[in-house]
Amino acid sequence: MEEERVITPLPKSMPIIALILLILGIALTPFIQDIFSEEQLSKNPLFSGIPFLLIFISIILFFMSFTWWVSNRLNFRVSDKVYQRIEKIFIGGIVLGIIMMFQPWVFVLFRYGFYLLLFSTLAFIVWSHVTAAPPIDEFATDMAAD
Repeated sequence: MEEERVITPLPKSMPIIALILLILGIALTPFIQDIFSEEQLSKNPLFSGIPFLLIFISIILFFMSFTWWVSNRLNFRVSDKVYQRIEKIFIGGIVLGIIMMFQPWVFVLFRYGFYLLLFSTLAFIVWSHVTAAPPIDEFATDMAAD
């Protein structure tokens, strides 16, 4: 069974929508604080939450676009051996970040552990969307069979 490399173009609308939502979220923050009083904002937290939601959704769309781009660039171009090593490095970073966060002695390790855990988790999510190249032996046997 031969896996063929499929490149699906990134929908151009996704990063554009993400950028629009980011600009709207940043622009609405002072606008909402000027229009509504503190009492109104405390009674209806949805008003103050709208900019947060717009910015949060834009970050998710940017991350999806980045994951899509990396996946299309690296699919079937990374050998299985390299793929496995990088995957284990990211998993090790997740485990080490958790250990650094849960140790009770040094606060600086907590901070760096959080950053390590965050980076390793995001990197693992992106890496899990990359497909390793099939071994060369499979290609040779498939080509010989045809």
